Order: sequence, then C-alpha cells, then structure tokens
Amino acid sequence: MAARSFSIPFDPKPIPCILSNRPSPLHNTQPFLIFTHGAGGTLASPAIANFATGFSHQLSILCFQGNSNLGSRTKMFSTVISDQKAPTSLGGRSMGARAAVLAATEETKHLVLISYPLHTGDQVRDQILLDISPSVKVIFVSGDRDSMCDLTRLEGVRSKMKCQTWRIIVEGADHGMDMKPKKLTEAVGIKTGEVVVGWIRTNNDSRREGRILCDEGGEVKWTGWEGAEEAMTDSPKAKQKTASDIAPTPKSTPSGKSSTKAMSTPKRRKPTTNGGDAGNETGSKRARRTTPAADNDGPNQDNVSGRTRSAGKARAA
Repeated sequence: MAARSFSIPFDPKPIPCILSNRPSPLHNTQPFLIFTHGAGGTLASPAIANFATGFSHQLSILCFQGNSNLGSRTKMFSTVISDQKAPTSLGGRSMGARAAVLAATEETKHLVLISYPLHTGDQVRDQILLDISPSVKVIFVSGDRDSMCDLTRLEGVRSKMKCQTWRIIVEGADHGMDMKPKKLTEAVGIKTGEVVVGWIRTNNDSRREGRILCDEGGEVKWTGWEGAEEAMTDSPKAKQKTASDIAPTPKSTPSGKSSTKAMSTPKRRKPTTNGGDAGNETGSKRARRTTPAADNDGPNQDNVSGRTRSAGKARAA
C-alpha cells in the first residue's frame, strides 16, 4: 500500500489527511472513500489504520483527522469533499459515522458506517439515519459485543430507513473493533476494509447480511453475503464457510507528506436532526493524548450548548 500525508486548509487549523492506495500507475490517486475516526481517536488508531489498509488493497481511501465536536467534524467533512472533487462515498467510525451522515451531499451514493453509536443509555441516535435519502446505499459494520449498537435495535432502525441498507456483523468485536485475543484485531480490521470494497462494487439487493469471524485456528473469515432470512443474529449458517472464502491480508504502514488546496463546498442535504446530532460533541481526555487513543463515542461525550448531559437523561438524537 502507498500512503501520502498532506493537509487541507481549514479554520482555525489545517486538516491532517492520509491518502492510501495501491501502488500502481493505473490506480486512481483521487480517493474513492473519505473516512474519519471517532471522538477519541486519531489517524493512528488501529481501527482506522487497519480498515484503511484493507480498503486500499483495491480502492483509494482518504482518512482525515478532526476534533471531537460533531458540528465541526461535519464542516471538516464538507471541506475535504470539496477539496477532493466531491467523492461519492463517505464513511466513518463511531462519531465519525454520524458526521458522515450529516455531511452527505446530493452526490453521495454510499455511506460506510462502522461502529455507529446508536444508543448511549436512554439516548437513541436514529433520526439522522431515518432522514437519509432513498438514493443512498448504506452499510453498517458492527461488532456483536458493541455496547453502543445493540444488533436487535439496529435491525429495528434499518427496517424503518427509507434507503437500502446492508450489515456486516463482526463476531467477537467490541465498539472499538477490538478482538480477543488482541492479535486478531489487525486481521479483522483489514478484512473489514476488503469486504466493504466488495460491497461498494456489487451491492447485491437480495443479499444484505454477512459476518466476519475467526475459526478455532485463529483464521479470519468472511462468510459471504446471505439473504436477510438466512443471516439472523444467531444463525448457524453464517458459521459454515471454509478457509477458501478468505484471501491473505498483507500489512503496510502510511508515510509521506505533501499539501493541497481547498475548493468550494458543495450543496449539502439538510436532514432533520434532533438532540445530540445537532449539537456539539466534546471528546474525553483521551482525545487530547499524543499517543493513539481508543476511538470511541462514549456516553459522556455529548454536549449541547456547553451543558454536559448524563446518559440516563439524554434526549433521543
């Protein structure tokens, strides 16, 4: 994988970016997907770096770093979209996934939502999902140990969304896409990136569910897409695939520096939002560390008009 670091002008300070793609003279240097991290993460967070590695095996991806304020992150998304000639695929993990939904333009065709933080206590962040245009295709990637995205509740929201949706369940993964044992985390993240590329290229309307899992020997496997009736949360069919379904996933490390200029911001949709999605999102102390931090959108990271809300009293957003 080839990687190029650069920054995009933004007030009050430039937006750090990493463009990753396969080193080939025929490979498009413009990003196919613009992606960002969660409230407590950075570009060095394993969940971001591993996903980008897998995705860039086939398509270019630009990951940008932002702060922990949801409104500001959404504006950063719009700035990056303009600078990169309006790519049609947007995505993010945790709070970054919420920002991707809010930043979607009339040209957006795909939304890649990893570890979407559907709920924290009594707060449910479903309205912006229900407002997504029917013309957009959405894929959710969630761990079955994700405490912020119950799979049954997510399925209920998907059934009410106006657009087409797909779902990948990562068996054994938590909200940060961390696995046990920890050595599996990198391989699972890379496989997730590869599978999402396949989804972007095919979008099979009749097969909307799939799983990433590890067998007893520690090998990471993709089950392939199944029809909704065949891929319920506890379906044993998702566990009957073989090692032949999986390709090796090489490692790589981003590097390099350059710069680029900003362009005008395209017209954005104006989804109806409420509560936390329209307000600010203040990161935890971990977001200010210089070392890679957990890339999570926790219950104490919602702040509206400067007033921190407890999870139990939060309004639905």
